[in-house]
Amino acid sequence: MSANAKASSCLETGELDGWEVDTAYAGEMDTSGSTRLCATVSEDRLGAVHAALVAALKPPLSVLYRQKIDRRDPKPEGHPGRDFVGLELQPQAVLAALEAASTLLYRDARCEIWVRGGLQEQIVLDRDGTLYAYPDDPVFRDALDAVGLEERASLVTLEGRDYVRHWFRAEADAEEDALIGALGLSEVPVQR
Repeated sequence: MSANAKASSCLETGELDGWEVDTAYAGEMDTSGSTRLCATVSEDRLGAVHAALVAALKPPLSVLYRQKIDRRDPKPEGHPGRDFVGLELQPQAVLAALEAASTLLYRDARCEIWVRGGLQEQIVLDRDGTLYAYPDDPVFRDALDAVGLEERASLVTLEGRDYVRHWFRAEADAEEDALIGALGLSEVPVQR
């Protein structure tokens, strides 16, 4: 991964180590026992793959924007962050807002974004740039196959690396405000 990614594998010194994520997906079970698909792609394809998965959700959509780090007002490690929620959203509006916030969502590690469909299925983009689709469903597999990802037995994600460098970009600050405004997201108490 390059310095254009949300996060990059690095050495203990902070230098990038040259490790690249797979462009693939794998079925897995999360810690609660739910099935899901995990997908990893390079930063140049992350927005397109994310959009393909979100487009597979049944409307109306709900969005949870989870600000893990406030780049403009950093808090101590372990601070709960902030959650913003929007309900009953149309897919076109969500997809347009995601595209307009591409630096924020696909090149900045301050946030996660969760998009839930009308059948309670959901797509999660974490702060490392890993995508999760809940549940492991043929509609999500079809979307991933259509954008050229191949299935693997398992993936090594950034979560499995010893050292990870996260990128926080000043140019994403305005996109964060615009995303919250465009989708009419309201701040709610943090749920962990």
